Parts: sequence; structure tokens; C-alpha cells
Amino acid sequence: MYETLQNPQLRDPMTTPPKPTPTTPAPPRLTVICGPMFAGKTTELISRLTRHAEAGRSIIALKPRLDDRYHPTDLATHDQRTHPALAIDAPADLLDHSADVVALDEAHFFTTGLHDAVMQLLARNSDVILAGLDRTSMNEPFGEMARLLIEADEIIKRTAPCAICGREAVHTIRLFDSTEDIVVGGPGMFENRCRSHLKSK
Repeated sequence: MYETLQNPQLRDPMTTPPKPTPTTPAPPRLTVICGPMFAGKTTELISRLTRHAEAGRSIIALKPRLDDRYHPTDLATHDQRTHPALAIDAPADLLDHSADVVALDEAHFFTTGLHDAVMQLLARNSDVILAGLDRTSMNEPFGEMARLLIEADEIIKRTAPCAICGREAVHTIRLFDSTEDIVVGGPGMFENRCRSHLKSK
């Protein structure tokens, strides 16, 4: 039999939680957009930045300088949609920028130091949006993305069609021999695979 707690200091877990008052500031949020390559992660990031800007919030978009495939600084999708951004060399460079919303594309390129930088941004009350791969082509956690996923207030897990069967896929494989974690590439170098065809030739 369930017994309601009588101690006024303890709240019954079955009751409705208290509503925030208008003067209660919203806590900063970490959003992580992840999934395989060619899954629309950058497109989702640009859409969210656009909505924040339309709502009157200050935004800044950043990306690793290493990613110059489609544009040296702007965020750029595989179908050539772009959004103004700045290129940075290291996660610590995130802390040189201040905005209501700080966004980083290709976050997995920074394999060390990113978690600490993101936590500092959240401590400053900036919302943070990250977009990137959550696993390597060897099917291992990518850099610090796993740590950031467990910190996230919201996770958007994207999928893309398997190159073999067309079903939803979350894995990306390389079509060339390499064991490096970071390889800047695009179509023709990588393919997405579902779990059934992960090891298919």
C-alpha cells in the first residue's frame, strides 16, 4: 500500500512538481545532434540557430578550422547550404566567444578538451549546441562525445540510409584503409551501414 509522506520537508514523488516562477531563470541547456555522416546534422544545427536568432537571442556558430571541405569558415551542409561561422583551432577557443547560444559543428574533431570547454560555457549560462559523429568508423566512441552525450539535456539522434539496403543506419564505414580517428572527407570515402550490413563488402 502506498503511504503519502507526512514530513513537509519531503515532497510526494507522485505529485505534480512545482512550476517555475517568472523570475526563475532557465538553466543553460546542452543539446547534442549526433548520428552518422550525411544524416543532416549540420542542417539541423543551422535550423536551430535560425530559430534562436528569430527569437531575439544572440548566437555564434563555430567549427574546427580543419574542416574546410565546403567553406573555410562558414557552416556548410553536403547540399551546399551555409551559415556564417568562425573557424577555431582548439576547444579552448570556444571560451573566447560569448552569446546566448554557442554552437559547434563537427564537434568530434576535437578529441580532447571539449568536455571541459563546454562545461565552462554552461557555467556562464550559455546554451550550447553540438553537432558531430558519436562513433568512429571502427564503431568506437568518438573522442569525448560519449561524455557530452551523458551531460546533454537533449539528444537528437539522426539516421541515414544504409548504402546496401536503404534501411535506417547509424554506422559509418570507411571505403579505404586507415586507422586514423580524424579524416576529413565526403561522399566516395565513406558509406553508412545498418547493423546487418556493417561488415559487408
